[in-house]
Order: sequence, then structure tokens, then C-alpha cells
Amino acid sequence: MSLFYKFQYLIGLTPWERMPSLPIGQQAMALLDREESGREKPYGRALDLGCGTGYWSLQLARRGWEVTGIDIVPKALRAARARARKAEVEVKFLEGSITDLAAAAIGPGFGFFLDFGVVHGLSTEQVRRVAREVTAVAHNDASLLMYAFSPGHRGPLPRGIDRDEIEQAYGEWTITEEIPFDVAQAPSFVQKAQPRFYHLRRR
Repeated sequence: MSLFYKFQYLIGLTPWERMPSLPIGQQAMALLDREESGREKPYGRALDLGCGTGYWSLQLARRGWEVTGIDIVPKALRAARARARKAEVEVKFLEGSITDLAAAAIGPGFGFFLDFGVVHGLSTEQVRRVAREVTAVAHNDASLLMYAFSPGHRGPLPRGIDRDEIEQAYGEWTITEEIPFDVAQAPSFVQKAQPRFYHLRRR
């Protein structure tokens, strides 16, 4: 899957970069509002898993989080850093695999994790490795917002993931909410994938 994303960024074919401009963007913002409800800024450390060109990393930083973004695609990270400089927003961007956060020197103490369509493209074992790595750097009361396709055979596109697989991988976490994705105006392949938002809380 990593080669797929590297190739897509290389040729400039990245349809997921359009998602924030669709109704899903407003849906995601509303979910972040709920996550922050009742808290006071600064909210603490947030980790954007597979941050790409940094759109959501910057949004989190503007909202009051201390943000680290991690991705395996150098071209995407260069764009993310340029975006942050232009916006004069402070975000730490690191190159590395979300299956080995320790190697990327992420450090501990994260209270919030954003997985905007990342692990649903990984193998079952890779998903479990991500869950272990995330748990290792998470606060005891940390939360995670995950966007994922439902399982299906889609060639080079993400294979998807279901609730059972998420619960098995994130054994120290509880899914507190499962919310249908607003597919209005989304590409047809996204609509067919019946995506969901999952909100998890560490036990």
C-alpha cells in the first residue's frame, strides 16, 4: 500500500485531497468540535497518522492542538511543510511508518489521534502493529477518530476494515461511536465503500 501512495503522489493523482471540500469535511469538523467540547486550549498533543500534505494537521493546530504529522511519502511531507510555512502554523512533520512510531522518535503523551483513511488500506497484521504503536504513545484517556471504508475487494484501493477487526486490533480501546460517512458529492468508489467514522477511547 505504501508504494501505491508514493506512486499516486508522484503522478499527482490524489483524489483524497479533495475530501475536505466535500460535505465530509464539515462532518469531520463537527466531530472535532465534539471532541474538544468542554476542554480548554491548549488541548494537548495530537498525532495525524498518514498526514499526507498536512490539511488535517493544520486544522488541528489552528484549533489549539500541539500537532505532529507522520507520513511515508517524502513528496507529500514537503508539500505539508510548505503549507504550514505559508499559513504560519506550527506543526511537526516526520517521515516514517505508522507501523513503527518508535523508529520515527514520535515520543509519548498523545491525547488525540486522527486516522483519516490510513489503516483501512493495511493488512491485518499491519493494523495490529499500528494499534500497538499508537497505544504505546497514548495517554490513558486518549481518543482516536478513524475514517475507514467497509471491507471489499477493490484492486489497488484500500481493502477496508470492519468494526470487529478494529476492536481486535485496539484491544485496550473502546469504540464509543460508529457514524456513517456523509457520501454526498463523494466519488462513486467512495460511496460504494460505505465508509464510517469510528471514535475510540482508551480504557
